[in-house]
Amino acid sequence: MVKVSGGGTSPKAVAAHLQYIDRHGKLDLELDDGELLKGKGSGENLADEWDLEAEAAETGSPYGGKPGRKAAKLAHNIVLSMPAGTPPDRLLAASRTFAREQFALKHRYAMVLHTDQYHPHVHLVVKAISEQGERLNVRKATLRGWRREFARHLRDQGVEANATERAVRGE
Repeated sequence: MVKVSGGGTSPKAVAAHLQYIDRHGKLDLELDDGELLKGKGSGENLADEWDLEAEAAETGSPYGGKPGRKAAKLAHNIVLSMPAGTPPDRLLAASRTFAREQFALKHRYAMVLHTDQYHPHVHLVVKAISEQGERLNVRKATLRGWRREFARHLRDQGVEANATERAVRGE
């Protein structure tokens, strides 16, 4: 499953989510360049390194000056999960490959594997503005494509997976 679980509209919100996913420094944050950030405060440091304050200021107002508009996201929170019994190491390997193919050299990202619940899952935080200044807009078609690609990467790892849409499954 690939799900967008939200996103931070302020540097503080992005840092808070990074702290949540790394369990306040107890888990390693894996970055897009393969570096592992360890320890308390890693999430805050990463949010500073991504220079989210400048990007938030660049938009002028968090609402872009238009009444009724939601604040623009500075980062997208994505969850890549599989049912209980899925080998966590294979899920992480598929997640790494998926993130690299979708976002490398474009959008900065960080990920963490969680195995503390009945189903293993990877939290992926993707910076909304690319290194080239382009915004990542996640639409339904984008999610469908991501689901297909993630399923392919899982199959490459020997994990049975498909990207069947809810309507096809009768849900």
